[in-house]
Amino acid sequence: MNDRAEARAIVIHGASNVSRAFAAQHGRLGRSWGCPALEEGTAPEVIGRIAGGSLLFAYYPEPAWLEGSRFIGACEVARDE
Repeated sequence: MNDRAEARAIVIHGASNVSRAFAAQHGRLGRSWGCPALEEGTAPEVIGRIAGGSLLFAYYPEPAWLEGSRFIGACEVARDE
């Protein structure tokens, strides 16, 4: 758990290196130094919707972690296939 996001200046922001075009060209998305980065065109809407108090839960879909997580528990997890 990261309860020091504010102290570390972790913020959600738009980034030019987060797009389908960038991923196609480089085989990956760009680096964000720990910040959740969004495609620049969608960032203002998403940030506007969550401003004022939201929870962001981000994780790598590791099957063993999902099965034993105290955060996910018995919740159904949607997976892109």
